[in-house]
This record gives sequence, structure tokens and C-alpha cells, in this order.
Amino acid sequence: MKETLLFQALAGQEAPARSAVRGTRLPVSPVPPRESVAAVVVTYNRLSDLKKCLDSLRQQTRPLDALLVVNNGSTDGTAEWLATQPDLRVISQENLGGAGGFATGIEAAYAAGFDWLWCMDDDCLAAPDALDKLLTSPNLGPCVKNAVSISTKDPDELAFYVDRPNRQYRRVSDMTAFDLVYGVASFFNGTLIHAQVVRTIGSPDPKLFIWGDEVEYMTRAMRGGFPVVTVPQAVFYHPPSFDRDGIPWPGAWKQYYAVRNQRRVFENLHGDTFGRLIYVRWALREIGRQVRLKRPNRRYNVLLFAEAAFDSLRNHFRKRPDGIWTLRLYRRFNP
Repeated sequence: MKETLLFQALAGQEAPARSAVRGTRLPVSPVPPRESVAAVVVTYNRLSDLKKCLDSLRQQTRPLDALLVVNNGSTDGTAEWLATQPDLRVISQENLGGAGGFATGIEAAYAAGFDWLWCMDDDCLAAPDALDKLLTSPNLGPCVKNAVSISTKDPDELAFYVDRPNRQYRRVSDMTAFDLVYGVASFFNGTLIHAQVVRTIGSPDPKLFIWGDEVEYMTRAMRGGFPVVTVPQAVFYHPPSFDRDGIPWPGAWKQYYAVRNQRRVFENLHGDTFGRLIYVRWALREIGRQVRLKRPNRRYNVLLFAEAAFDSLRNHFRKRPDGIWTLRLYRRFNP
């Protein structure tokens, strides 16, 4: 801040600065304009978590220019509480899943003209200097910068594990050894997106609903040529990840979306034709794995994976939970 004020003072002087060598006149560089940042928070029936998340955003050392909350049809008193918060911009809609919530929020913040959109779920907690660390990290031009997500259960462990062909990220120390970690980001958990990225690739696809929509958007940005990095000095806290494939029924229906949406991820990474072929091979392997796993309700897992893959390959991306055939079958025989 002191350096910024000094630059502003120099910029306001009428006489140009002189160097100590031969009295050479040096041009005074203009101070770059302060870029605007809007936070985009999507919430659904987690009012207690939402309050904590918003408190952490209000305490940022670099104040936000706007706080936008997308209420995804909450029924737990969230709408009533939001109505009492004068500093928030609130958009209320039916439950369109995380994908639909962030699509609405990102489109609204982009249309309002903000330079950066800082996106997060309602169960995130931002360290007080998280935004400042993101903005003052190395300038990559239009890009996506993500905070590191640390588990709320273990401060030495990442909330989301990341596997790469030549490296695994499990511990916080796996990332803090670097200034930037390229190609790794836990999207919508402290994700700072430049407006130029949105202008080029659009918003998240609301048809993806949940599970995989964030990875699709990340790989779409990478396909568009934008750097995607994690800034380990910018810290977020989040409940630890879990084995999505191991969720018991009836909650296992959510895995339908992860399997269905994976095709879009492969196409972003490998092109439409080759990505589709990779998806077919991957889906057959995953279905076979469900056959071999001796888990309760194995038959429903197999049917669910097969239904998701079939829908994906025929571009059926509008199915809501009540339309998942396997879930309806489970409920019929397990009232």
C-alpha cells in the first residue's frame, strides 16, 4: 500500500523524475487502474455454512467490490436471511445444481463489468489475505487462479487430492514448494476467473447439473489457451473430499452425473472425436469395475453407470434426478 501511494504521488508531480546518472529524464509510469473483483457464491440449504463463508469474504484485506450470492432454491431460511443483508447482491432461482448456480452467477457478474470473478461454494472459508495473494501473484494475463484448498479436518492435508501422471498432490507441502502449480485447480473453491476467459469460453453449462461440471469448465478454459494455476500462498479451507464412487444408496445416484459428464472432459482434453473414443473405453472399464466390486446394491451401481454412459453418448444432458431410471427402480423396490 505504501508503494502504491508513493507511485500515485509521483504520478501527480508536474516535473518528471530525474535519474542520478547524467540527469536523464525518466518517464513516470502511470499507475495501472485497480481491477474490480466480484465474489460469486452459490448456496443451497446450508445457511450456517453460508454465513461463515460470507464473513470470511467480508474480512478480506483486499476488499471485494461486490458480493453476489446465487440462492439455488434453498428451503432452510436462506432466502429470508439474505433479505436482511444490505451489502449482498442476491439472485434467487430454482435448484439448478452447482452448474446452473455458477452459470447464473458468472453471467451476472460478467454482465456487470467486473474484471475478475471469484467463485466458490457456500462451504468454503477464505483466509483473510486469500484474495490479495491471488491478485498479487505473478501476472499471467487473462487466466484462472485458484486458491489452495486445505482440509478443515487436517491443516496439513489438501481438501481435494489431485493425481497427475508424474506427480500426486496429497499434502499441503506438495503445493507450497511452488509459487504456482500449473494445470491444477479445485474449481469453484476460491477460483478467480478473468473476465476475458468468460468472454472467450462462456459460462458453465447448466445442463451438467452437478459433479463434473467444474472439471469440464476448467478443461474448457485450458482448451481455450488460458493458464490455469493454483496459487499455494492463497489459502481456502474446505471439508475434505470423499470417495464419490463409494457413496451408499440412495445417495449414490449423484454418481450418474460424474459418469455422464466425464465425456465432455475427455473431449476438452483430447478433441471431440478422440475424446469420445477415450470416453467409451473409460466407461466400459468403469462399468466392468462396478461388476467386480462387491458392494451393497452392486446391481444398481452397474445399471446407473450404464445408464449414464448411454445418456452421455446420445447427448442426453437434461436429465434431472427424478428422471434417472436406475434411481426410480431403486425407490420402487426399496420404499
